[in-house]
Amino acid sequence: MKKIIYLATVIALSANVSCKKSTAGNSNVLTTENRTNEAASDSGISALTERYVAEDGSSALVTFQNSNEGKSISIRSNNKMISAPEKKEGVYSNYDFEIVNKNDSITITQGNNVIKLKKARGQ
Repeated sequence: MKKIIYLATVIALSANVSCKKSTAGNSNVLTTENRTNEAASDSGISALTERYVAEDGSSALVTFQNSNEGKSISIRSNNKMISAPEKKEGVYSNYDFEIVNKNDSITITQGNNVIKLKKARGQ
């Protein structure tokens, strides 16, 4: 009987210790997020990542990059990414798709397929 009580006490104490909530949060996530939104002045590359939302509600991370070679855009959604260099102000294209950035919206055109993204609110 003493062994059962002792075992129950050890389990309860270990569960209590392992389940304590940290108020500090996950600082690695915040650090990574802040680094993506900052300019890398040493390498001559600056990048800004913002969240956009499609008409169907799906989310995409859009990164605007500016380097010595020129400007480019990368869009990541559902573990897939497309990227393209800027051809003229606000228009990026690569292979068979075109990305147009105008105000707070992005339009991706590939053949007859058109995907419209709007900047997520609350950033």
